[in-house]
Amino acid sequence: MRISLIAVVLLVAFAGAAWAAGPDPKAGEAISIQCAACHGNSGMSVDNNIPNLAGQHYNYLLEQLTAYKQKTRNNPIMNEMIGPLSQQQMEDIAAYYANIPIRTGPSTPSPK
Repeated sequence: MRISLIAVVLLVAFAGAAWAAGPDPKAGEAISIQCAACHGNSGMSVDNNIPNLAGQHYNYLLEQLTAYKQKTRNNPIMNEMIGPLSQQQMEDIAAYYANIPIRTGPSTPSPK
């Protein structure tokens, strides 16, 4: 009985530690300050040539960040920005942007 109790306690402790190590949107928000210059303060770009990040799917964002880090997606600026990030930091950034609600509204007409 005592061994079973110890096993349960260890299982719960390890499961809790694994769960706690997941993506942290708050940490991602802090890291994303460097992203704001191009992608906007809330992930909504003000330049049509730079993508919005707010509301994108977590897995999509993480795949793109990973591709930039591995240089299988080539953009010199993004490759440089993502290069020093850890896997955890990329997960945190993806979680932050994925959790921002998408803002919608009327589109603005293109100038003629």
